[in-house]
Amino acid sequence: MSQYNDQYYIVFKSYDENTLYLTTHDRSDHRDYEYTKLTGGEPMFFVNGYRDEDLAKRISRPIKQAHMSIAYPVFSDAIKQSLGNINNPCCQAYPAVIVDDNDKYHEGYWVFNIFEDMDVLNLEKCRIDDFDPDEEEQSISEYYLDDDKLSAIPEKDRLVFMPRYTDYPHIMVHEKVVRAFKKHNVDTLNFVKVSDWVMGMQFVPA
Repeated sequence: MSQYNDQYYIVFKSYDENTLYLTTHDRSDHRDYEYTKLTGGEPMFFVNGYRDEDLAKRISRPIKQAHMSIAYPVFSDAIKQSLGNINNPCCQAYPAVIVDDNDKYHEGYWVFNIFEDMDVLNLEKCRIDDFDPDEEEQSISEYYLDDDKLSAIPEKDRLVFMPRYTDYPHIMVHEKVVRAFKKHNVDTLNFVKVSDWVMGMQFVPA
């Protein structure tokens, strides 16, 4: 097995009745933070994706230290301080703001802005459904990280990345990143070791 399959984790939401599903605020809808390196002075703004439904039901979801917008963690400045500099040629931590259901701005957040996928997989050892050599993206149900590719990259430049060739936006983080989040007792994110993950398990209750 690749030594890195046990060093890297895939990030998911932890699902419960209080889960906050973030989506981009109207102020940030035009910014492709999933594909483009963000620049400029304005942060990314996020809002409860179920705001209208929650207001109608008088449900209030707590703003915590970390949340997810699709596959992208949004996390507090305290966590950012513990992480240190995770920026690399494919990813950066970018300032963010969470706007709650009462239009209060919660500043001091960050989001992983991944603007380029990293070539880190051994496709021959990944489990791929209906492999098509002519397709750039594959339906991967089990990942296998490539020892040689990752060893050739300095560790500081591969703490956070999204692997190339997958058709689903899974963000992988080094165990050092996981420890930084767990230092703050984050209970809203679920970190699954690459060696343990198979497609679909993130939806199975722990």
